[in-house]
Amino acid sequence: MRAPLDLRSAWLGFGLSGLFFYPLASALSSDPYYLQWQPLHGWWALAALTLQAAVLGIALRQALLREGRAATIALLMVALLPLSSFGAGVSRQMPFADALRRLWELPVARYGLVAVTAGSLATAFLVWPRAMRTGLERLLGGVLSPIAIVVTLTLARSVFGPTTPITTQGATPVTGSSGCASVLALLFDEFSYAYLYEGSEIRPDLPNLRRFGARATHYHAVRSPGPETIDAIPGYLAGRTFDAVVAHRQVLLALNHGQHSVLDVTQPDALLPTARRTGLSPEVIGYYIADCSLVGSTADMCRSFSFYNRATLQQSGSAFDALFDPVLTTVILWPRQFPLGILKGWAFGRHQRAIVDATLRELARPREPGARFQFVHVSIPHLPFVFTKRGFEPPRDPFVQRPDSAYANQLRYADRVFGEIVDRMTREESFADTTIAFFSDHGFRGGGRETDVRHVPFLVERAGQVERRDVTTPIAGEQLLKDLVASCN
Repeated sequence: MRAPLDLRSAWLGFGLSGLFFYPLASALSSDPYYLQWQPLHGWWALAALTLQAAVLGIALRQALLREGRAATIALLMVALLPLSSFGAGVSRQMPFADALRRLWELPVARYGLVAVTAGSLATAFLVWPRAMRTGLERLLGGVLSPIAIVVTLTLARSVFGPTTPITTQGATPVTGSSGCASVLALLFDEFSYAYLYEGSEIRPDLPNLRRFGARATHYHAVRSPGPETIDAIPGYLAGRTFDAVVAHRQVLLALNHGQHSVLDVTQPDALLPTARRTGLSPEVIGYYIADCSLVGSTADMCRSFSFYNRATLQQSGSAFDALFDPVLTTVILWPRQFPLGILKGWAFGRHQRAIVDATLRELARPREPGARFQFVHVSIPHLPFVFTKRGFEPPRDPFVQRPDSAYANQLRYADRVFGEIVDRMTREESFADTTIAFFSDHGFRGGGRETDVRHVPFLVERAGQVERRDVTTPIAGEQLLKDLVASCN
């Protein structure tokens, strides 16, 4: 005997909602570090799943009341996006996921497979509409819907999981004053040396950096602590390089001499403790890795954003925003390839804009008088490439790296952001009394003009500096930054 229509549609709605959130549950189970997940995020994700299940259940009830081809079309339309989301989550778990992504970059695979799938569904619909509807109901109700139980349990467990700090304020304030100038370290993610310079001069299409460089020190032979953000940021903060850095559950592990250990950036010779000994109050504003968890009490203030979890941007907001966050986070976790990449590009692009805006607001927040060291990790010009010099102007596909025009456009916006920071400091009369460093974690990994991603730009204008200097002596970026905060100019 078939279940009553209301129960059947409710079960199918719950199943489809669980399939939609499968990528989020998968990330929480296998790779939670980058999400900077909070127990409150788990509550809102459960609420979003429940609300979505109710909406899908109502839609499915209307679909199941229909007969013939109209019923099959309605059922397929309701199920298409959740099934696609589930497929995206499963594809990321495959042992050949990297090979699959490379294959998907080929137009014949990217568009051909979609065309074949669409053609097969259309043929089945025209020839066997009733059998297609029955088979789809059985697939959803008997085979795939139980997955929603696993997804729900995963989200429920996250409610009772550990809290990852995303903000700290005034943990252990620096007392007294050493008379040192404040230091502002602005790290722009994936800003390439090869794209910044023409010869030894900054490119004219980056006017704010060019003006800054007119009386700054240009370090032309700086090596980043690592080729990727996950290596470089801990390297800068620790003041040393590691063979490799990997995320494991809720912590970062450092690999040295074949041995893994929990990464520690709080040692006395690390960056922030060095700044504190100099008499500077350390502050960290960053994204991508769990900065506040990493630096702990060595920072007097920390604000961290996840590159993937939209909820980390919400300090306060409406219930609608909170319910929408897990939906957008799930979309952000989708692969960037066509066709899901269309929706991912929309969601990820707005998340990129929100991260940049939140970073600038945090940097501009009024502070108590006193010398400080601010380590600020800005998410641009890293993809998604949604900015031009004029502002937020997302293209159709914000993930295209070849040709490099979208990356070059976002460089110009990064230059504009840098200029806005300098202009604000000038208005507030803090620019002349601050040492400013502009640098990067690595270069442009998309290719183009890039020849060595670990060769990064590093410009420093010390407080009161009026003449340009050029330094061509090779130096490690993490050592240069640590020397900068220890020099007390």
